[in-house]
Amino acid sequence: MILASVVMRVSAGEFAEAVGFWFARECELIHAPGILKTRIPILLLLLAFCGPAPAQTPQRASRDAQALLQSAMGDFDQKKYDEALAKLADLDKKTPNDPFILNLIGAAYTRKKDYATAQQNFEKALAIQPGFFPARFNVGELMFLQRQYAEALTFFRKMLEADPRNELLQFKVFLCYIQLNQKEEALKALKLIKYPGDTPAWYYGQAAWESKQGNNKKALEYLTGARYIFGPKTALFDETFEDLDIKLR
Repeated sequence: MILASVVMRVSAGEFAEAVGFWFARECELIHAPGILKTRIPILLLLLAFCGPAPAQTPQRASRDAQALLQSAMGDFDQKKYDEALAKLADLDKKTPNDPFILNLIGAAYTRKKDYATAQQNFEKALAIQPGFFPARFNVGELMFLQRQYAEALTFFRKMLEADPRNELLQFKVFLCYIQLNQKEEALKALKLIKYPGDTPAWYYGQAAWESKQGNNKKALEYLTGARYIFGPKTALFDETFEDLDIKLR
C-alpha cells in the first residue's frame, strides 16, 4: 500500500525518500519539493517536506504508533475529523512535543473551522521548532481563511522574502492582493510566479486574475491546462479556489 510505505519512511525519518516514493508511485513524475500533487490529507502531511525536518519525528514510535498515524490519515481522507483527532491525540501522548503531529492536529481543526484551536497547535509546533515551514505557512493560511487578507499578505510576504522561489508563497501573495483589490500590485506579483513552474501556481494565478475580470471562459482554459499537465497536483489549488468561492467548471 502506497500510504503505508510513505508512513514507514516518515517514521524512519527518511523524509526525502518518502517524497520521492510518493511522487514515483502516485504521480509517475518527480518534481522539486514544494507542493505535492495528491489528495488533501496526504498533502497536509507531506507539506512538511517543504522545509527542514522537525526536531522530533515519529521515528522513535512503535509500529502501533505508525499504524495509528496511518489510520488517522485515513479518517482525515474521509473527512472524519473527530475520529482523526482522537487518534492524533493518542499519538501526541506517544510522541509528545512533536511539531509534525501538532501540525496535523492543527490541520484537522482547520478543516473543522475551529481556527482558535488550530492556531494553538500550530503555535505549539513553532515553539518547539520556529523554522518548521508547514506550521508557519498554516498560521498565515488561518488568516487567509478568515479573510484577514492584509494580515495574511504581510505574513506571506515575510515568508517569501526568506524563500523567494517558493511558488506556493508567490501564489498566496498574489491572491492576497487580488482579495484586497490592489490590481497593480496583484499584476506585479502574478508576473513573478515562475512559468513554466514545478507547480500549477502560474496557471491558477492566471485563472484567478481572469475570473476577477469576469473572464470565466478564459479562466477555465487555464485550469484545464493545469489539470492536464499536473493532474492531482492541483488539489491544493482547487481547495483554495473553493475557499474563495471561485467556481469554474
